[in-house]
Amino acid sequence: MRQTVVSGVWSWSQWQPDRGLDFNSFFAEHPDGNLVVDPLEPDEETLAELRSRGVAAVLVTNRDHERASAALAAATGAPVVASALDGPLLARRPDRTVEPGEFLLGWRVVGFEGLKTPGEIALVDRGRNAAIVGDALWGKPAGALTIMPKVADVDRAALSLRALRAAHVDHLLVGDGACVFGNAFDAIGAALDARDGILVNRVNMDELQYARFPGDPAPFGRSEMAEIGWLLGSRKLSYASGRMRLGDHYCPYHWHTAEEELFVVMAGTPTLRTPRGTFALRPGDIVAFPAHAGGAHRIWNDAEQDADVLMIASADPGDVCYYPDSRKFVVEATGTLVRDHPQLDYFEGET
Repeated sequence: MRQTVVSGVWSWSQWQPDRGLDFNSFFAEHPDGNLVVDPLEPDEETLAELRSRGVAAVLVTNRDHERASAALAAATGAPVVASALDGPLLARRPDRTVEPGEFLLGWRVVGFEGLKTPGEIALVDRGRNAAIVGDALWGKPAGALTIMPKVADVDRAALSLRALRAAHVDHLLVGDGACVFGNAFDAIGAALDARDGILVNRVNMDELQYARFPGDPAPFGRSEMAEIGWLLGSRKLSYASGRMRLGDHYCPYHWHTAEEELFVVMAGTPTLRTPRGTFALRPGDIVAFPAHAGGAHRIWNDAEQDADVLMIASADPGDVCYYPDSRKFVVEATGTLVRDHPQLDYFEGET
């Protein structure tokens, strides 16, 4: 197997002369067990390595990528996993099925519509900044992506594949063709924008797909968010829709040094805390949060009715976000999260 630039992910491939591209399979490490995706028939050396490292599950992304999944499962003792829609279509019924939104050994399952099979899925891992896709997108020519030529509904497929752009990953590992490393967001966007007759940079509020943050502690982990800006290919503005049920909070009290934010209350009566006090909001309210300490804010919902808030911000990679209650800040460019005290001397630790 070849190690990829994605942390803990290896691949093996077979050249397809009739199509002029590689077919690829992937092995991804995880503390809870290792995952194999769309396995081709491994040679003896690869099979020995897979057995040595251990395989906890074999995922089939779509019916036509069943490949050697049954043989590998038998050789390693791992269960075969497929989507609930494509599972019944496999020659060997899977041992387990998954739905979009579920997690499989650290990877979030993403579902598509309008492709050649009803239940094609992909995997996204934000920690690795990577996604794995079967053959919905081909890596052809190398460095670029193409929506596979044979789909059930071209328009629905293109709109559905925006879920990969919304993931905003740097690396896209493809089952067919050359993988894209470093600029997957741009390559996915170019493939979508190449489609005529469809407005890929439009979405209606009632079409948004909300997700929770199950790893966040209460009361923050219960709120839901729908990514909008990345979904539509936005670069200089960030937009998202937050949904809060009774008792839900969206983000701790914070302010930004470079990114200015704007909230538009679409539904409900959320409560807003600012340096000037705490206020009840209502539908139609528009609130600005300038990029300084006076723009600090926290929003939550004390009402029975769900609160929906459209959140807009200027995207600035040089931003620093402060959290006054806990006296910490995060440097967005590096993800560095530290306390704002004690203040150090400029030459601290220098020799």
